[in-house]
Amino acid sequence: MLSAVIIPTTIFAFLISAMITRFLVPWVKEVSLKRGITTVDAHKKNTPIIAEAGGLAPLIAFIFTILLLIFGWAYMTELQIYPFTGTTEEQSFVPLLAGLMSVVIAGLIGFLDDVFKIKWRDKILLGFLPALPLMALKVGNSSINLGMFGDIDLTFGGLNLYSLVIIPLAINFAFNSFNMLAGFNGLEVGNGVISLFGILLVSFIVDDPVVAMFTSTLLGGFIVLLRFNWYPAKLLIGDTGTLTLGTGIIVALIIGNMDRIALGAFGLHFINFMMFFIYLKTQQTTKIASVDTNNNIIAPCPYTVYWIIPYYFKISEKRNVQVILLVHAIILVTAILLSLAAFSP
Repeated sequence: MLSAVIIPTTIFAFLISAMITRFLVPWVKEVSLKRGITTVDAHKKNTPIIAEAGGLAPLIAFIFTILLLIFGWAYMTELQIYPFTGTTEEQSFVPLLAGLMSVVIAGLIGFLDDVFKIKWRDKILLGFLPALPLMALKVGNSSINLGMFGDIDLTFGGLNLYSLVIIPLAINFAFNSFNMLAGFNGLEVGNGVISLFGILLVSFIVDDPVVAMFTSTLLGGFIVLLRFNWYPAKLLIGDTGTLTLGTGIIVALIIGNMDRIALGAFGLHFINFMMFFIYLKTQQTTKIASVDTNNNIIAPCPYTVYWIIPYYFKISEKRNVQVILLVHAIILVTAILLSLAAFSP
């Protein structure tokens, strides 16, 4: 189990992030409306225009809370309190700072996209930028542990290919794929909250305080935001939120060397990514879904994860999101159980 110091610190991080987010959400909403950072909530009969970039609130909360924790931990040793049992402060702070920088870079790109509308082709290249802090500070192991199948060493000629190849590809995929599986009230935030909660539980089971602090801080902010983003949404999270969430989740997995759980956290996103190529080949003229008089979704094609059910069955936006989140939770829990079983004595 985690030490007596880490458990209350995790709770503290969650609550501080949640309170800051709750304080900032009204301000972000007001500023977004005044500055015209808005979008049409297309899956409503009256197509209301609502504030975007809501992800800015938990992003700011995450930055402040992580820095506050690092500052506090740095001075705990003066009281002879050592929160990171078995590791030095430097070993613990390096992945936290690298993860913080990665999330900040992703969130900044997202905010610029919400304001200036970056082309999706440009975001493919920009998706490599959040990986730079992790690569430069060599966060993560040089091998991938596959449990009963052993380790795969990713060093070649003295080079750490995990850091130089796997991390940037994983970051880029999470960065862009999380943004692709979005668009319905509560979908992306709900997906993120489920993944973060699962990773947090695993971090407690495997006794990883760094991942516990990182995920609890993100989780606190986005749980609060989910209240405002759930159907009918009062605030959308924009690319600021989706890019922050996608990057934050994969960074937590990299820091904790939980590569196996990535299959569960991004399983639906990978399926949606592969379906996107089919969607492009169909050359659909209608790029968004609409709703009928009963608020059921009218999907133009079945070639995205969130359009499969509405294309074949009558279903509302809220119920469609609930089904997708349930499927995501089942996939994630399955991946976690298989991962833990593979490493059990």
